[in-house]
Amino acid sequence: MKIISLYILLTLSLIANAQETYQNKKLGFSMEKPTDWIEANQTETIENIKEQIKLSPALIEKLITENKGTLDIVAYYKYPINSVDGVIPTIKIVLRKNGTKSLIAFKNAIETSYSSLKSYFPDFSFTTIPTIKEIDSKKSIYTVCNYTIKTKSKAEKVNATVYAVPIGDKFYQITFMDSEKEDCKDFFEKIAKSIRID
Repeated sequence: MKIISLYILLTLSLIANAQETYQNKKLGFSMEKPTDWIEANQTETIENIKEQIKLSPALIEKLITENKGTLDIVAYYKYPINSVDGVIPTIKIVLRKNGTKSLIAFKNAIETSYSSLKSYFPDFSFTTIPTIKEIDSKKSIYTVCNYTIKTKSKAEKVNATVYAVPIGDKFYQITFMDSEKEDCKDFFEKIAKSIRID
């Protein structure tokens, strides 16, 4: 009887701890869902920027305009939007157009694109310069950068880890964002290892 009870407890424990998977079969993308994080709807990302970060309406409009040609796949927030004053750890996956013909040209385009952020964030810098790194056995451009944003009441340093995975004339941009006050690096690495792209 004790053995059966122990087996039932172990089985229930494994079921309770099993991770759910986000899967978009049409795009051939899947990853482990971050447990207890909130899946955002497509308009919440821009709303979060408007609500939490002090950018002028003109600058917000410019950022939105410059991001045409982007398909939001999924985004997760650690906390509900508007629940904290400051950076909310975020995981965001989008699919973008890729106009390059080689991995080196793609890497250069990514580096140029990110370097242009200095016009928005003067202290922008690469912690890890764009480099080639595999994710799900596919070559990607991996980079880690940081910059300071102004929230409603303070300035806060943001860390962004990005994988850009070219697939033909498109690429997946997988962004993990946290801050100096809440380091999610180990958790983000775990999620990155679960990513599958068909």
